[in-house]
Amino acid sequence: MAKVIENQHLDFERFFMTHYKVLFGLGYRLCGDKELTKDLLQSFFLELWESRFQSQNIQYLEAYLKKAFHRKVVKTLQKNTTQQVALKNQTTTFSVPSYETLLINFQTEKKQKKQLESAINNLPIQQKEALSLRFKEGLDYEEIANSTGKSQQTIYNQIHSAIQKLRKSFHPIF
Repeated sequence: MAKVIENQHLDFERFFMTHYKVLFGLGYRLCGDKELTKDLLQSFFLELWESRFQSQNIQYLEAYLKKAFHRKVVKTLQKNTTQQVALKNQTTTFSVPSYETLLINFQTEKKQKKQLESAINNLPIQQKEALSLRFKEGLDYEEIANSTGKSQQTIYNQIHSAIQKLRKSFHPIF
């Protein structure tokens, strides 16, 4: 099957046209960017042309092409992600908030904490207890139900009601 690709441009063009749509679909599903997929396909086929399939023992050509192109796309995405993270880290290290911004943020957080504490203190005891077990202790609904002797649905309802009340108390801020 690998003999399809020889030194003749027409054979390679036919080979390209035969496999382009399938590989484009695969690449587009992986990266979601048409232009990037087209660029990667061009590069992939160019590499194939230049190497003339050095490994001539390819039994399942389409499977080979899909796997090789999949690797190329994933490798490119990983490289791009690494570069984006590096760029993001560079920009965050150079941007230092001003003293005034830090002070405002600190005061805002302090005010929000006081407001949250006040709102929690205004909750019924059962809701406070359920919230504490869920978010401070990290228990799931089933564990809370077992420890309190209430049904799991009751615990869910109590936590839901408590969160709704807390949201309402923060509504003017958010």
